Amino acid sequence: MAPLVPVFPTEVLPERVNVVYKGWKEKRRKGPPVDLEKCELREMLQYSCNPPQEGVPSPGVVVCKPVLRLFRRCAGGLTVETTSWEKLQDAHKDGKIA
Repeated sequence: MAPLVPVFPTEVLPERVNVVYKGWKEKRRKGPPVDLEKCELREMLQYSCNPPQEGVPSPGVVVCKPVLRLFRRCAGGLTVETTSWEKLQDAHKDGKIA
């Protein structure tokens, strides 16, 4: 079984990226604080191949849809998935969220 992973809201990702877990203990990451906005933005395109909702496709036909995932790669090799955080940042910049 995979280890338990803490769940937290997207808004606190910049603070949580500066925390590491050892067992059940929470510690600050060594070195200077990580600023996600200064890290290199990377993307990965994956495909979701779920059974179609529209009915049964022809035999041998698989319908897949692209799913874009965004990451920030920081100094020291730290890589963090930021897909939902990037959308939240864009909404703040566009004035859709105060």
